[in-house]
Amino acid sequence: MTRSVVRVRPAGTSDVPDLTRLIGAIDTGSGVFSGKALADPSEEHLTERLHQILAEPERVLLVAVAEDEVVVGMLAARCDEIGAIDLTPVLHVTHLLVAPRQRRRGTGRALLAGAVHLAEDRGVDRILATAAAGSREANRYLARLGFAPLVVHRLAPTTTLRRSLGMTDAGAGTAVLRRARLARSHRPAAVARAASRGA
Repeated sequence: MTRSVVRVRPAGTSDVPDLTRLIGAIDTGSGVFSGKALADPSEEHLTERLHQILAEPERVLLVAVAEDEVVVGMLAARCDEIGAIDLTPVLHVTHLLVAPRQRRRGTGRALLAGAVHLAEDRGVDRILATAAAGSREANRYLARLGFAPLVVHRLAPTTTLRRSLGMTDAGAGTAVLRRARLARSHRPAAVARAASRGA
């Protein structure tokens, strides 16, 4: 397929109607877009959220714009750190989205090239891309570009986990933790008393 010429730039508030249409053109109920179904896929909600995201200084929304100035792709990015102990700075890229009619024409690559420039401008030498686990196409695409698997995040509602762990009484669990804390705090005093008796 012929590659199209797109320009990548940071999104502005004037792009919100195009972005809302772009997101509305895909299946937001299957979890492919953001890892879970959108709770409220209405145009009003998307418009409000996009304005909120654009107002957040730590996030950048990049858009790919066709020759007619219509937004045909988007990508969200923010600086982040990975690792619980040994922290590594990364540019975290999410919601890489290309309009259906624009796919396989270099738009996704152009957006990721924009992310590379953004990372370099911020002194970050690694990019972390998040794709929905159920999106085989997105995961294959990222793998072809050199993104390697890092970790698998698994999400569970606390109610489901409570059932799976056999936790029937929330109060009982809290009481067990409280008793364990009290026992730890009294242990040094008990050890000191035993030592003084033996002296």
